[in-house]
Amino acid sequence: MIGDSIYRESNPALVGGSPQQVHEMLWSAERDKRMRFRAIVAGLLVIIGWKFVSPWAGVGAAAAYLVVDLAMAVARRLSSSVWRQGLSGERRTARALALLERRGYRVLHRRVVPGHGTVAHIVIGPSRVWLVENEVYDPETDLVAIKGKLFVGKDVKTHVNAKLERAATDVSEMLSGALSEPVKAAVIVAVHGGRPKMTRMTAGGVVLMRPWRVPGFVRRTSGPGMDPNEITRTALYLFGPAGS
Repeated sequence: MIGDSIYRESNPALVGGSPQQVHEMLWSAERDKRMRFRAIVAGLLVIIGWKFVSPWAGVGAAAAYLVVDLAMAVARRLSSSVWRQGLSGERRTARALALLERRGYRVLHRRVVPGHGTVAHIVIGPSRVWLVENEVYDPETDLVAIKGKLFVGKDVKTHVNAKLERAATDVSEMLSGALSEPVKAAVIVAVHGGRPKMTRMTAGGVVLMRPWRVPGFVRRTSGPGMDPNEITRTALYLFGPAGS
């Protein structure tokens, strides 16, 4: 839930022996190994550049390698931080979606869709809404979409995607019926952690991507249509807040 603290006793990620704690122990234990590897590669680049081009070329190549390698390491740590802290990802996705609100979109959080339970985020644009859910994976889990099917590790998540697609269909029908105008609904899954094989994956009617890519995707797939404020008023009436 947005605003939840990670320091609750019930958070299993903070319990000794949890996958998150084991991961952190192994990561810390291999820190010196990673540093030595970086130093060896940087040193080789300096020597090769010095010998075949110039001293500055070697130093520049080594510096570029270190910058890129460290940037990739930081990105991996950031993408796995939600999993490492045992969070749902809702807060991070909500921060990303706030960028859309500055562009005139409306964003509702934790709304109940009858028959489908709580939807983490509903983004409302002209004549179109997006149901945004969050999925959190450990850093070693591969994600790939093949022929419209999502593979998480060795498992196929067809039933999960079908459930999300049904929710989008019902939301579209409810809004269209109440407004007497067609309102399309689509599903986006914000992926936290894991190792997605592509920056954007499509499995059935579900699109998966990192949370910071969601605002750009929503804007690119938007078009002219009904006033988002009108759709929002109807959505607030149809989809009450969770826990109410």
